[in-house]
Amino acid sequence: MTTQEISTFLEQFQTLMMASLTPEGQPHASTAPFVQQGNEFYILISTVAQHGRNLLNSQKVSLLFAEDEAKTLQPFARKRITIEATESEILREEGAFEAIMTLFKENFDGDLINSLSGMGDFHLFKLSTVSGNAVMGFGKAYRLDENLEVMTQIMGQHQKGHAR
Repeated sequence: MTTQEISTFLEQFQTLMMASLTPEGQPHASTAPFVQQGNEFYILISTVAQHGRNLLNSQKVSLLFAEDEAKTLQPFARKRITIEATESEILREEGAFEAIMTLFKENFDGDLINSLSGMGDFHLFKLSTVSGNAVMGFGKAYRLDENLEVMTQIMGQHQKGHAR
């Protein structure tokens, strides 16, 4: 597994799945369209939605990119990348805001992005990679660093039966 293969896998996605924490500390799963620059992912979401409020409350978020089930030959070995990240908001006054909005307009409907970015409840969040894991099939699991570079293969010993 190479870092380039990680990058190529991520390029096929327009939306990410994420788990954020509610103010009560409960996990909340959702999806959001995104754009990516290096190891940072950007999402434009409403704080009317639960995931938007969650990100204003907690900086911890987990991202999931999973192979389309229709293309998965073996569900137990579904290709996927999980990324642990921290969140920070990019304010409209910051120079980076317009640069990232340009990326959104290049990847999605520009008129829609103009409309959404003009609404006060929509916020731009940067999700910065802390670490990750990539699973590309049975026996093909890898640890990723904060730059989404492959560090090591995850090796384990499978046990027969069930343990509790």
